[in-house]
Amino acid sequence: MTAIAIDLGDKRCGIATEINAIAFAQDIVARHELISVMKKYISEQGYDTIIVWLPHDLYWKRDKQLNKTKDFIQKLESIFPDIAVIWVDERFTSFAADQTLRELGNNQNIGQKDALAAAEILQTYLDTKK
Repeated sequence: MTAIAIDLGDKRCGIATEINAIAFAQDIVARHELISVMKKYISEQGYDTIIVWLPHDLYWKRDKQLNKTKDFIQKLESIFPDIAVIWVDERFTSFAADQTLRELGNNQNIGQKDALAAAEILQTYLDTKK
């Protein structure tokens, strides 16, 4: 399995990829460019799994962002029918990304947070496969 992960935002999206079951933050792209960037990653690297965060609140209530993400997952499944699209709970990935940026002394770059959150999402998934 080779996986790529998306931290889906309304304006910006983070992308992370894995090498030997270790997640690496890769890119921050505008939402309107995400599909074309994903096509490029998949054609160049041959990923067979796409991991997408599914935004739940602490009480697992449905909300507007959750429905938008589910619609996006369906779009991915139709564009990439031969690739597994898997969702994971992301409630604490943005928090973990913020923590990492603070520890690195770089909490001003909001875009990096999105890519780090994608890496957290991907690593969470990869750790469940060990």
